[in-house]
Amino acid sequence: MLSINWKKFLHPAGVYRLEYPAHWDQVQKDEARSCGFGPHERDDVGLWISLMPVSVDSERMAEELPKILSQALPQMQGGNVRRDPTLRHYGVKADVHKEGEGGHYWLIAGGDVVLFASSQLPAAERDIWNPTFEQLLSTLEITRDEELALRQLSIEVLELLRKQHPDQDFQLDEKGIRGRNRVVFLSNLFREVRAAPARRAQIIQHFVKSLGQSADLPLGEETWEDARTRLLPLLKPRSYLNSDSAARHSLASEWLAGVVICYALRSKDIYRFVTTADLDRWQTDAQALHQVALANLCRLPWPTRLEGARQRDGGRLILVVTRDGLASSRLLHPDLHRLFSGPLGSPFRAGIPDRNTLVVYSDRRRLNQRTERQLRKDYRTSSYPISPRPFLVTPDGIAPALR
Repeated sequence: MLSINWKKFLHPAGVYRLEYPAHWDQVQKDEARSCGFGPHERDDVGLWISLMPVSVDSERMAEELPKILSQALPQMQGGNVRRDPTLRHYGVKADVHKEGEGGHYWLIAGGDVVLFASSQLPAAERDIWNPTFEQLLSTLEITRDEELALRQLSIEVLELLRKQHPDQDFQLDEKGIRGRNRVVFLSNLFREVRAAPARRAQIIQHFVKSLGQSADLPLGEETWEDARTRLLPLLKPRSYLNSDSAARHSLASEWLAGVVICYALRSKDIYRFVTTADLDRWQTDAQALHQVALANLCRLPWPTRLEGARQRDGGRLILVVTRDGLASSRLLHPDLHRLFSGPLGSPFRAGIPDRNTLVVYSDRRRLNQRTERQLRKDYRTSSYPISPRPFLVTPDGIAPALR
């Protein structure tokens, strides 16, 4: 038998990848919801792989596949459903019983999707084509692990919300979880759980409890007199404004190096982001609101004890831990240089890799290199990243530091 050269195929939406004979044709239909593979010279031989119109937890769905395929076979003229152990993912296989046909049907579950595959070939050529189709499907790898993890998290949160708030009739949709008068976005929760899987249950419980507390707040009804006492600035990456439909409406001011200043109303440990609609309702402007938020930031206490380290060359590093979700916001404090230039020298550097971290350190070459490697690492692994870049703190203000 002649050896076959194989070509790699990546689904346009990133759902799966596989290999198929390089001399075959590959076609796509319905925006790649169905993809076909087969020899150019034959229109009676080929394999189609289609996305089923469902989003599921495939780990729960797997045991249902034999039943689903068996129920569909009478209409498709097939039979003999069995597990296909040659597949990378859980899948079942059945024989095509159409007269003169020798192909198969498959249902394959992986990630958050179920794939339906079917092969077409003359019954007399089973021994020629079936081994090639089976080898092709053995290379199929569904690349939806992250989507599956988000789906499982959504289901877990949905079950808790339904128990605690049955009146909301929460349902899953393409944006997250939707109730009668609110939408719950899960992107931040997903990042937090992924960064600390050992604390998964605790993080989810706190998230659901916080939602219950925020439901009691008069969102969109605060007066300016009430809002101005609770207004605080929050630093966010510019990409945050594009993360979901809720964030896009947040009021934001450009700051430095891909970081923007957003604003939030604080109620205990709940933060409600200020929107452009709030600004219009309060009949104030962004500059006046910024000044009020900054004044409130200045009234926040600093930690009574600051952790740090001293270097042999005289350089120092200080980690500001506030446990209020506002450590990074203190980079905006107008007295930052005066407060830390004594122990650190002037100018000094600062980093805000995530929401809960502010590190300030002397501008010394070795200390810079070591600290900024850690900043980049913390930024990559954080649930609430802000920036991997260092900033230079001078008597005249703050600027991006040269690396």
